Amino acid sequence: MDRIVTKRLILRPLKPTDATAMFDYAKSEEVGPLAGWTPHKSVEESAHILQYMIGTGEVWGITTRQDDTLIGTIGLHKDEEKKPTFRSMGYVLHPKFHSQGLMTEAAKALILYAFEQTDVTLIGCGHFLDNMASKRVIDKCGFVYEENIEKEFTLYGFKVKKTCAEYELSIDMYKENQILWQQH
Repeated sequence: MDRIVTKRLILRPLKPTDATAMFDYAKSEEVGPLAGWTPHKSVEESAHILQYMIGTGEVWGITTRQDDTLIGTIGLHKDEEKKPTFRSMGYVLHPKFHSQGLMTEAAKALILYAFEQTDVTLIGCGHFLDNMASKRVIDKCGFVYEENIEKEFTLYGFKVKKTCAEYELSIDMYKENQILWQQH
């Protein structure tokens, strides 16, 4: 897993010592429920999820260039039902770093990396309709709306159905708008 450096951020491999920092944002009501999961209840829960993420090799830790403390994660996830060159992008960020353009910067850097350094040809991304911050990131990255789908998941121990807007970005769309990706 390559380290990716942007103007203000570093996307790096996750490490077990990130568990406390992950819990600091993953316990927030402003993070998990908007991404489809219940806030973490302990550092141990965060450590368990962190170990899973490390094992996949699909998720980068987000830190600032000034401090190696984890402030979020961003991943490009394989989907066994889609072709091998498809990835689904997902991300979360500590609430104290919201509204600064940091997630857009991280997402653009990962898109550039995926299309320039790997065999990825199509990236999907989605947001629940009540997550307007995620929608703004998706829009700023040039994704094209595909469809709304109902997703079912467990939140606070209850089965929940929410509508998710799904988007895609192809390598051809990326190449047509390359100037957008160079501005991180």
